[in-house]
Amino acid sequence: MRGYITVVSGVPRSGTSLMMRMLEAGGIPALTDGVRQPDAHNPHGYFEYEPVKRLAGDSSWMETARGRAVKVIHRLLPHLPPGFEYRVVFMDRGLTEVFHSQREMLAARGDGAAGQDEKQIVRALAEEVRAVKEWLASRPATSVLSVPYAGVVREPARWSGEVSGFLGGGLNEAAMAAIADPALSHQRRER
Repeated sequence: MRGYITVVSGVPRSGTSLMMRMLEAGGIPALTDGVRQPDAHNPHGYFEYEPVKRLAGDSSWMETARGRAVKVIHRLLPHLPPGFEYRVVFMDRGLTEVFHSQREMLAARGDGAAGQDEKQIVRALAEEVRAVKEWLASRPATSVLSVPYAGVVREPARWSGEVSGFLGGGLNEAAMAAIADPALSHQRRER
């Protein structure tokens, strides 16, 4: 068993669910609860664990994440408690693509947030990502691999190997690569 916690992170709609599926196929169990069901926007599931949403106030569940992969949105990373080793796979996706993917999902739900200003949201996300990556770089017992979403879709074998190596090797890279499905990438406005 791997003694560290694999954290899959990024902004919403950046490919975190795809990476969780890849890691699970590769042999790292995913810490999920199935509360959020698959839908048209994530037909293979969201791979979420509800207690993560309360990480800022309650991290008592973290020991159960050791040896597993858990999805933690970028905004919650600064609340990862000390005392654990973390290997963070940070999904990078063009923020304009992320914006359009998120807007499409919100509009389908009838959520008024779908009408937010694109430039303002993209600018705010860029600043959040910059700040959290800077914070991660200074955190002890934490290593980070930035993984480009477009690269995973375009070259899944290469990125499966990169991720496996980052996590200490021994993952089933062929099974990981088989998960990447270019048909799921609907938003291609930014490269």
